Amino acid sequence: MKEWLAAGERGLFIRSYLVLAGGLLIVAILLDQGFGALQARQVRATDPWLTSTLRLMETSLVAMPADERPQRAVELGRRLGLQVVLLDAGDISGATPAGEAPIELVDDSGQVFYLWRSASLGGALRLGPFDPPAESWLARLLPVLFYASILVIVGLWLRPLLLDLRVLTEASQKFATDYREPLDTARRTTQVRSLARNLDDMSTRVSQLIQSQKEMTAALSHEMRTPLARVRFAVAVLEGEVDERLHLQLRAVSNDVQQIDDLISDMLDYARLDHPGLRMDCQSVEIAPWLAQVLAACPPHQRHITTSISRDLATLWMEPRLMELALSNLLANALRYARQNVRIEASRENGICRLVVEDDGEGIPEGQRTSVFHAFTRLDTSRNRETGGFGLGLAIVARIASLHRGHAAAESSASLGGARFMLEWPEGGAA
Repeated sequence: MKEWLAAGERGLFIRSYLVLAGGLLIVAILLDQGFGALQARQVRATDPWLTSTLRLMETSLVAMPADERPQRAVELGRRLGLQVVLLDAGDISGATPAGEAPIELVDDSGQVFYLWRSASLGGALRLGPFDPPAESWLARLLPVLFYASILVIVGLWLRPLLLDLRVLTEASQKFATDYREPLDTARRTTQVRSLARNLDDMSTRVSQLIQSQKEMTAALSHEMRTPLARVRFAVAVLEGEVDERLHLQLRAVSNDVQQIDDLISDMLDYARLDHPGLRMDCQSVEIAPWLAQVLAACPPHQRHITTSISRDLATLWMEPRLMELALSNLLANALRYARQNVRIEASRENGICRLVVEDDGEGIPEGQRTSVFHAFTRLDTSRNRETGGFGLGLAIVARIASLHRGHAAAESSASLGGARFMLEWPEGGAA
């Protein structure tokens, strides 16, 4: 038990137990006393006045001749405003012993009679009828109050827990969206403060770890470019001084250096998108010249690229530099796998901006259309220098979409038969 209940959890358990057990015990005691008071008022057979009245009537009747007793009983009842009947011993059975206590009888109509057996009279007195005791509205309300009290007690106990859980849930969702802001929930919780403090500490360590790794990656990438530049210069010098056999090997080395340089560029772009100092300068951009600029920067290729801009679409709301990087990555991915045709489409509908790039390649298996946006995910592990790819391009696209409060998705192209990548974001959306 002690291993399961740490210091903070033990306090929460004890408080919860005391609130529930103590509250229910108090409610049960109060309701029990209420029921007892109501029942005591409703039981007439034990009332002293009833027993005293019957004893006085018995004494009065015993003092009279036996043949006058029935008439005397009627007169006594008339004076009391009740009906009094003298019964013979043969008319009664199962009554209480003589002189102990009256018993209560209820007929089919619900009226109440009281029977007093008397050995002196050789029979019994029947007093009544009385109207049945009306059930108090409080008696009907007490069970409702009991269950309502349970609900109130449990609600009062659960409310701070639910508030704490809501604080933790919202903070965790915010941290999942942006790891750069550690959680700060301990001061806003009451019942699960120990758990909140542990989560705050964990988020701080995770944030520092991720940030330090990104900073290290960016620093290494910058530092690696200097020796790569020297290697590239040396290769260029040697290419003019060696024979053809070594010339081919130097060209292969130069291609490898270029691949490393491209990887460094992608890593820097990816790390830059998570940098705390990144500023989103979103604006309304004229789509036609912007799209022409992206296509002009596209490397040489043998594919046929077509563009489609929806009617009456003149501008799109975006951060032009980042969105150009995203579209360039989508276009490079399409050119890498397309057989012949690539299509780019720009549109806006119901306040949602959309860029679509599709190709006539082999497409992406349905079960992998989400994982392709994860960093360093490559569907074809046998890629060579011609196919290229480091698994960062689509991750950069997904991050840029997130910075615009949008999302990126991969589908199957209905028109070209290959892959269809769609980037959507709301008009005016920016992180």
